[in-house]
Amino acid sequence: MAMNKSFKVTALAAAVAAAGSVAPAYGYEYVKDDFRMQVDTTVSVGASWRADDRDYRGVGTVNAAAAGESSHLHGTGSQDNSNQLWKKGSTFSEVAKVTMDLEMNYKNYGAFIRGKAFYDNRIVNGDGVTDLPAYYRQDAYGNPLEPAQSAGTSADILDAFVWGDWWLGDKPLNVRLGKQVISWGEGLFFPNGINTINPIDVNALLAPGSELKDALIPLNALYGSIGLTSNLTLEAFVLFDWKETELPECGTFFSTTDLAGANCYGGFFPGGAEASYVYDDATLTALGINSAESRVLPRGADGEPDDQGQYGVAARYFVDSIETEFALYYINYHSRTPLISGHMIDPSQAAAGIQAAVQGATGNPLSQDLETARLQMLQTFGTPTATAFLFPTADFFNEYPEDIQLLGASFNTTIDIGLPGGATAFSGEISMRKDQPFQLEDGDTVGGALGLPSISCHDADQAYDCYNKYEAGEYAPGFVTSDYYQAEIAFIHFFDRILGASRWTAILDVAGSYVDLPSKDEALLNSSYNATLYHPWVPDVATINGVAPLGTYPQFLAGNEVANSATAYEDDYYPTSGAWGYKMRFTGEYNNVFAGINLRPTISFSHDVYGTTPGPITNFLEDRKALGLSVEAVYQNSYTVDLSYTDFYGAEPYNQLADRDYYSISASASF
Repeated sequence: MAMNKSFKVTALAAAVAAAGSVAPAYGYEYVKDDFRMQVDTTVSVGASWRADDRDYRGVGTVNAAAAGESSHLHGTGSQDNSNQLWKKGSTFSEVAKVTMDLEMNYKNYGAFIRGKAFYDNRIVNGDGVTDLPAYYRQDAYGNPLEPAQSAGTSADILDAFVWGDWWLGDKPLNVRLGKQVISWGEGLFFPNGINTINPIDVNALLAPGSELKDALIPLNALYGSIGLTSNLTLEAFVLFDWKETELPECGTFFSTTDLAGANCYGGFFPGGAEASYVYDDATLTALGINSAESRVLPRGADGEPDDQGQYGVAARYFVDSIETEFALYYINYHSRTPLISGHMIDPSQAAAGIQAAVQGATGNPLSQDLETARLQMLQTFGTPTATAFLFPTADFFNEYPEDIQLLGASFNTTIDIGLPGGATAFSGEISMRKDQPFQLEDGDTVGGALGLPSISCHDADQAYDCYNKYEAGEYAPGFVTSDYYQAEIAFIHFFDRILGASRWTAILDVAGSYVDLPSKDEALLNSSYNATLYHPWVPDVATINGVAPLGTYPQFLAGNEVANSATAYEDDYYPTSGAWGYKMRFTGEYNNVFAGINLRPTISFSHDVYGTTPGPITNFLEDRKALGLSVEAVYQNSYTVDLSYTDFYGAEPYNQLADRDYYSISASASF
């Protein structure tokens, strides 16, 4: 796209471009008079292997027991599906990919199209290297809980837009229309800052050192920018569609939940009581309900927002005297990340189901006294037979709240801090999201829909029951809203001719967040890393019986007077008001090492120093770390071979990627 000379190109923008790129090889080019067309194609193949043994502390109660392990610390099997599918030493991806760019320019007009297609043989033709228990291989609809073959193939048009540059008097105007990425703010490595216009491909951000700009998914939009003066620029956009953030699909290697993401149809009940399901098959069979449906809370249809109503404006001002750009932003958008909500159980339907099942199995209806007792058991979850009738009357689903407002400010400049090599690019931003939705603890949310007490809210109208205000079958939101603040500063510096390299590029990115959390007895928020009903704020039996009649609450809470093994950990990893961390990346450039081959070693490191952000924002989990090592060999800027290793560690067992270290190899050719 043409850039008019009146638009400022900051030092930081140039530094970022230089820090993360290799000069591209030119593909096919056609030029005639004022018309120019260029086609660039990249073909690549690669494979990735799991490098670490499974840590059963992060596997649910019943699934760990089925594997002969007793060291589990999670009470749910609703997040361990993918972890059980992939063994150490097995490939989890064997992918071939082609990317093609088409750019056309005519005078002050142009068009850009980018397409990508891939085929992952490991997903499409899996060879059964799974440890998934036999009873846990289908959901409530009979669908397999292994990666769907559709997750292994794709052919998509990513970008597809036209643009034009004009002069309105002495004011330069640029307009883009079509499927595109609009990148605002100065964030480099951390999501959930100002750069929130486009949804994110989470898989693209999991490796340490991954840049946010490389994970953005294009959307259909109209974008315009006008230079009011040589220093002041106004920008605005309107989105024409909505798309959610792409979470790892259920069953794929990096998936950490069975409740959200593509191909996730149902989730196991998140409590210790689920362990008894595998021992109750005879009763369920006799009643004719021994199926996946009796063990899984179904997932309902997603609550997607409107495509319309998403827009933003920005103003940028370049101060010549200090060579610094300042900017202000306003964005109204719909949530890209899912919040889990549900519909309440209907005990009357469940009781009718019991009556029909018993009569069908025995030929005789239940007596009124027995039916009353069974209904009480339904309400107190005394046996898995009872819960089997409750699951079909409720559901959970993903929803995306609308009209979240973001206000932000940013700057970028260069400073001299005395490092060899000259000035350092320096940038920063701060943003506030008004009424950002935050996920309630998922055990409370899903359990509440099933009629369980919400054990984090003992000051509710009925003690320990946030959900008693809802009628049978009624929508029960699984989130609360609060303002969210995030700040980020970044430094980029070039060190020339050191350690035998022509250049080393160093990037340091530091970010922090703040949210005004409700107290834990009002609403316990989910950290996106915990999933068990036995968190530190579960009441003991004496407390329960002191506020409610005996038998009102689930029988499986009766053992809570004995400290649960997870408690010592979970108190540390539930959300905190403040949190911060940093990410670093160092990349060397060794030219013509041998036979015209250039080497680019990269070291990346991330560390969540303090605090934990409430879900669905997953920026920080205290003491979580990741180390990435890679080396890239480049020949004639056209042929590349890359070797890499990534180590996730720290904050175990609630760092759900801590046992998913992996190594990869890939090769590509550009023409």
